[in-house]
Amino acid sequence: MRQVHYYPALVISESKTLLPEGKQIARGWRAVHLGEGQEQLTLTWHLQEDQLKQAAGQGSRLRISIALDYRDAQNVDVILCQSNERIGVIDIRYAYVFQPFELLLTEEQTAAVLNEGVRLELIGGKEPLWVFDAHDDVTERVLFAPHLLIGEPDSRVDEALNTMLSLSSLQPFGWMEGCVLDGLHSLQPILGEERVNPILDLHFSQFFNEQGDLLYEDLHGQQADGTFTTIEATLPLAVIAKYRRDHPVILKALEFFEAAGRRNGGAVIDEDMVTAEGSYTVAYPLAVIARQFNRQDMAEQAIAQILLRRDCLAREQHVFLRYHRKSQEHTFRSWARAFAWYCLGLVKTCIELNDSQFANLAGMAELEAEIIRIAQVAVAWRQPDGLWSCFLDDATTGIDTSGSAGISAAFALAASRQLLPNEYMTLARHNFLELSTYLTPDGILTGIAQHNAGGMALQQSGYRVQSQMGLGLWAQLYAYTRY
Repeated sequence: MRQVHYYPALVISESKTLLPEGKQIARGWRAVHLGEGQEQLTLTWHLQEDQLKQAAGQGSRLRISIALDYRDAQNVDVILCQSNERIGVIDIRYAYVFQPFELLLTEEQTAAVLNEGVRLELIGGKEPLWVFDAHDDVTERVLFAPHLLIGEPDSRVDEALNTMLSLSSLQPFGWMEGCVLDGLHSLQPILGEERVNPILDLHFSQFFNEQGDLLYEDLHGQQADGTFTTIEATLPLAVIAKYRRDHPVILKALEFFEAAGRRNGGAVIDEDMVTAEGSYTVAYPLAVIARQFNRQDMAEQAIAQILLRRDCLAREQHVFLRYHRKSQEHTFRSWARAFAWYCLGLVKTCIELNDSQFANLAGMAELEAEIIRIAQVAVAWRQPDGLWSCFLDDATTGIDTSGSAGISAAFALAASRQLLPNEYMTLARHNFLELSTYLTPDGILTGIAQHNAGGMALQQSGYRVQSQMGLGLWAQLYAYTRY
């Protein structure tokens, strides 16, 4: 049986740099600073003879993972310690916490790295780069420690499921972790609660104490305990409300939704901006809460949030990510993840309410009609391989696997509930196979457009990353094609 193996590095750092004021590393984790001169990191390996035999004659992936939000674009030089040979660079742009980055090494380079060790150096960065250190509980957090990944499994799909069902799929609390939690929960009917639920508990333990208090850092690395910083932060509430109906954070989320609605005339938005994310991060959790707690007001609010986004963001064959109500400006036209958020929220909201006593509320017929319309629109934008480019109307921006997984998952779920014809399930199953070719040997999805902190230029550049958030969307697709 072919397998993959993680080989954690011994991390040597002489840096005296302190964390930027107001920033903090994720609770319970350790990190080191990476820069130039005395700020370089040294990684070495001291393997047992049997481990050397396993690693011999194979290429590898040298990985580090981001420990603090990084708003910069820089190359990390990888230099052999003894020969001082520069063997490559790790290209890191606008990265977020828990995101892994890697350099592919040849057989010869792998042997040299194991023999000599490497120095990592970042020259001239505007922002400090912090990466996770090695941890004592290596088996649980091994993905995030600097390491070499060596080997090839019998099935990358099986490895992806194993990675999902572990701490390796962890993401920052909010929309990213929400995609993972949604993926995990969707696997319950396929893999069983006894396999999935302990992993949900493991993920919850990163963000909640025993009393249910929410403890986390926002996407800027600032402490955000007990609050929801934006409407993007509430996506995890959908799974929490399904899995732990008595969790105290649900009441806090309802207070947040109600306060946002009061400020904005019923629109649950941030400031004056209507976003496609809200279809998935607001309407869907509201629909879950409505179903779980028999709240007609929440059901009506969920429908209203979808229709608001339809009316503000859907323009003929396009879906915009953002609409600014004061300036009436639309931005990020036909961005793949905007389509994904819009479609996932639309379909999941509709299904949650159809499975409740609120199936005949005003507006439900409009939701079902919009599912059919937007599905037809999206299909017309498919590229020859069946997937979608980062901007659906611009093939030159290249395939984005995260948006493609999200759109495909929405199609599969809708088709499984007869909200779309069965040909959409056929399409989704084709796309699942295509997307699975983008998995790493240990099952992380690659080919993902970076989160949009870098603005339009980064999204249009063709730059791609690997991401557990994208893997969560892939896991939803895996599950829904088997319902």
